[in-house]
Amino acid sequence: MKLKKIIIIILALMIFGSALTLLLTGFIFGFEEIPPIFVAFHLIAFLYTILFFVVFILIKKLFWLLLPLDTKKIYIKDKSRFGVIAFLCLAFFFIGSWLMNHYFFDYKFNPTSLLANLGISIFTLSLALILLKPSKGKYLSLYFSGVVLIVSLMLSFVTSAQQIQDERHSNKALESLPYAKWVSAEKTIKKRGVTRYIPEKSYKGINIYSSRILSTAYLMDMFGNILHTWSANINYKKGYEWPFVKLLKNGDLLEIASKKMLVRMDWHSNIKWLKKISSHHYIDMDENDDIYTLLHNYEVAFWSIIPLPIGNEYVAILSPEGKIKREIPLYKIFKNEIPPDRLKKIAQWLISPKGFVTRIERGIKPPRDIFATPTDIFHSNCVEIIKRDINDVLKKGNVLICSRRLDLIGIFDVKEEKLVWTWGKGQLEGPHNSTILENGNILIFDNGIRRKYSRVIELNPQTEEIVWQYLADPPESFYSYWGGGNQRLPNGNTLITDANNGRVFEITKGGEIVWEFYNTEIDEKEKKRATIYHMMRITDMTNYPFLKDLENKPQ
Repeated sequence: MKLKKIIIIILALMIFGSALTLLLTGFIFGFEEIPPIFVAFHLIAFLYTILFFVVFILIKKLFWLLLPLDTKKIYIKDKSRFGVIAFLCLAFFFIGSWLMNHYFFDYKFNPTSLLANLGISIFTLSLALILLKPSKGKYLSLYFSGVVLIVSLMLSFVTSAQQIQDERHSNKALESLPYAKWVSAEKTIKKRGVTRYIPEKSYKGINIYSSRILSTAYLMDMFGNILHTWSANINYKKGYEWPFVKLLKNGDLLEIASKKMLVRMDWHSNIKWLKKISSHHYIDMDENDDIYTLLHNYEVAFWSIIPLPIGNEYVAILSPEGKIKREIPLYKIFKNEIPPDRLKKIAQWLISPKGFVTRIERGIKPPRDIFATPTDIFHSNCVEIIKRDINDVLKKGNVLICSRRLDLIGIFDVKEEKLVWTWGKGQLEGPHNSTILENGNILIFDNGIRRKYSRVIELNPQTEEIVWQYLADPPESFYSYWGGGNQRLPNGNTLITDANNGRVFEITKGGEIVWEFYNTEIDEKEKKRATIYHMMRITDMTNYPFLKDLENKPQ
């Protein structure tokens, strides 16, 4: 085969291969996300290769002199083998360079990335020469370039590990975590307990809440006086805290403990049972006193034919004694609602330096906190049973789910495990605590993680219209990046938990604040306040007769 034919074949294969690479990249990761520098890299590579062969044709003799070894003799002796090796090495260079620059260096030019590109260039050339004429003495350059490449990649990993460590101690990283135990209180350090109360406009009741940092729940009157506490001292190696508690009609308390267990205790804090399950965020009970909660599990799902680790979630149904009766997988129900970019981000995270460092840290085990990695594709945070037939959307026995990562709320049929209604895409931003009102509307805490301010909205699920909303003035003054709760009170007021700021307030329909509470758990030295995930107000004492004496205490 003549040299010109070899050149034409190599160039044609390179153009075809690169075009195919661009198409596959666009298909897998989205054409809009292909960096312009990636396209520029390929174009420059094409021009460089074409120029390389043009120079080769024009000044053959000089070209052969520039190449090491007796390359010309090897070419003349076996032109086909020479062409195959040249093509394979060029393909290795282009694909390897792209993968390295895309996933390890993000196309950033710095000494480490330049060193890595130099290493892969020398490595490719050395590999080609060794394949053309194997010789032990020729391995030195391969070893050297390999060392350069490995050192540069190690530097990249070290840099990524340092960035991860720095992020863990930065305010930005704290905001990126699903829960924060503390929040800076420099501007509100003097505000503690009930700071505002207008009795004639507020709705009287007993408030129940827990601090994120403690395994303690409180019953508190409208003035901020603590009426009763539950607490537990359980020896657990990774810590023990209650983000969510639910008071039962007999005085028992159900608490979610650190996403590691579900606990039921009596009025005097005696533990009735403890179930070591990954319960998180919320608890509801049906008319048979069965307990509904959310579980998560680290599993493998298939995106087309690509296996990916995901944080799958389940709606678990437990008996009053804590025995699991059923687990309903949310991946099965909400699979078609997952945007492709969610699964794409998992793939990118797995092969990125940050994801690779995380995998090294954990081995084959799941991340320490699934909710803090891209594998968290749902981040469901509320499960509420529809207690009665209300309209065409809200049917008795179905379950309302709120998903932070999918920016939606949805209702599914428990018996058929089928999604029957959903809303929120393009409207909600990281929502929490969707709850059904007596009038058949749905109240939602919309965190606003992209617009940087929160709101509470009331949605008509039949018309899918927002019939009421609360915005602060200015809107940015009310912002809870994570968590949050809302409760419609009998007089039309709304109790709102500003979770990320350790604050709870009650507003009228017109938005006037008539009651306000700041968590009293303060770190004076660090000037920070403990957060509150969710506070509820008990307004109907007929459901909790044991609270009557507490309600009648002098206030």
